Amino acid sequence: MSVAEARATTGLRVTDSPYWGAWWAQALRGVLYVKGIPYQKVVHPPFSDTDPDAQSELRAWTGQTSVPTMVYNDGSALGDIVRNDWLNQLMLAEQISPEPSLIPGTPELRMKMIGLAHELMSPQGFLWNCRLAGREVAFGGEMSDRQRDVFGGEKLLGGKYSFNGRPGTPLQNAKECLGLLGAQLDENTARFGGPYLVGDTLSALDVYWAYASNSVLILPPDKLPVMRFNRAMYPAMNEALAPACSERLLEHRDTMFATHLECPVVVD
Repeated sequence: MSVAEARATTGLRVTDSPYWGAWWAQALRGVLYVKGIPYQKVVHPPFSDTDPDAQSELRAWTGQTSVPTMVYNDGSALGDIVRNDWLNQLMLAEQISPEPSLIPGTPELRMKMIGLAHELMSPQGFLWNCRLAGREVAFGGEMSDRQRDVFGGEKLLGGKYSFNGRPGTPLQNAKECLGLLGAQLDENTARFGGPYLVGDTLSALDVYWAYASNSVLILPPDKLPVMRFNRAMYPAMNEALAPACSERLLEHRDTMFATHLECPVVVD
């Protein structure tokens, strides 16, 4: 449905860009799938250099333009509840449907899960750096001063994915995240013996990694059948990141899709 149509309804609505394969959006949809929460899909209006009003209705409704946007209205006096970051979206999903919970029950495991999920999903995390590294991989080697200026300024993706100025490149930052996650999987397996990243049951971290892992090895077409616009960009990224990713992390991804997540992945 369109933004205008979504504004006139209630319930849970989630914006997504058709065929684009935005992993934040896919991860949210994975959370909702696991929890069995029904929602209505809203076509996220794309940014346009030539039409400054292309996203004006979305901004008027939600106060921002990020993908995905999650809007919930249970018909009460609270009206529309808008969430546009992974953690608040997860918390709202837990509120809507407490079971199965994707957040560990103990403080120790909960802190570990949310902290590691932050390293995957938040600003300056794995997916964030992969966005920056797309340019780095395309140009090869270190980012040039001009590329740093472009990504650090209010141009291209710079406004949302600005380079953080720390030593090293975004590609190296992404590799460090993979090392951290691989070590966590080994530690958790030794402690709990199961296939999960934190504790002995499925958590949101397992869901998030399953989708983020496409930056390391994209799912084959029979499991990810449609990515009309950007599938061709992944071979170079996969080649750059694969050496830093443990085989067990990719086996974990395959296990999650085989046992918990919708597969083939629906990108529409």
